[in-house]
Amino acid sequence: MIKLKPLSYFKAVVEHGSVSAAAEVLYIAQPPLSKALSQLEEEWGVRLFERSSRGMAPTEAGHYLYQCACALLQMAAEVEEEMHAFGEGQRGVVRIGTVSMGIPRVAQMMQAIRQRRPELSFSLYQGDTGHLEELLEKQRIDLALVHLPLTSSEVPIVMTPLAHASFRALCHPGSPLAQHSTLSLKQLIPYPLTLLRRKSGFGVYEQVLQSFAKQGLQPQVFADASDIPMMCYLAQQDMAIALLPVLPKDRVWEGLVAIPVPELDAVADDLVMLYRTQQENRPALRAVVEYLKQPNDVSAQE
Repeated sequence: MIKLKPLSYFKAVVEHGSVSAAAEVLYIAQPPLSKALSQLEEEWGVRLFERSSRGMAPTEAGHYLYQCACALLQMAAEVEEEMHAFGEGQRGVVRIGTVSMGIPRVAQMMQAIRQRRPELSFSLYQGDTGHLEELLEKQRIDLALVHLPLTSSEVPIVMTPLAHASFRALCHPGSPLAQHSTLSLKQLIPYPLTLLRRKSGFGVYEQVLQSFAKQGLQPQVFADASDIPMMCYLAQQDMAIALLPVLPKDRVWEGLVAIPVPELDAVADDLVMLYRTQQENRPALRAVVEYLKQPNDVSAQE
């Protein structure tokens, strides 16, 4: 029978590169830590580490055990958290990660769920698609609202499309562009732009630049940012035009004029919901998933 404590010791050694470093982090002496590793190797008859003067590196078997140990320890932590929640009367904590575009949708869901299931609580994370995919794969969140395209996923997930965005040029009310009902890419050329950009991977930034290039146009990219409030602030200061994909009912542009840019709608982000297949039967998560699956205009009326 696999015990969790030796696995936690093994995981710490892999992550810190030596027994001494892991012992310091775990606040235990080195001998019991070394003994636990030896017992694991003896139990399965495999060598888990290559040992050298530079430290300890996991073998192929060690890499496999590390992945399994991470999953098992995370699952154990989740079970403990859920059981404590039962004891405290909460009966469920749902960990949700979202990109900026999904924040209004998540807030709307929380307000509605609170009325139906007041015993539920939430833990919220905000980041870009790549970061949230990583948190989902490492089982640090239960559900993510992200943009397409995805970066990569090595775990079984359920993906549900939620909404398709359209592009808006957000400008200061005093900008010459503010009088237009729609804008073409050519009309944007004389103006400095801020573009939304992922921290890593291919996304809307690259697609917008490709759209300009297809028309033989070279935009003035004043700045790129992964943070929408920063882009809006620059537009509010009349420093640049913010080009953003937004959902129909979003109002992220307080104090700004939002003008449709139809030529970019084809590359606007889809907002999708992701969650791990093995988690889909959790009652607390299921309540959240079922609400978010509803069309936004229907859920908004509840």
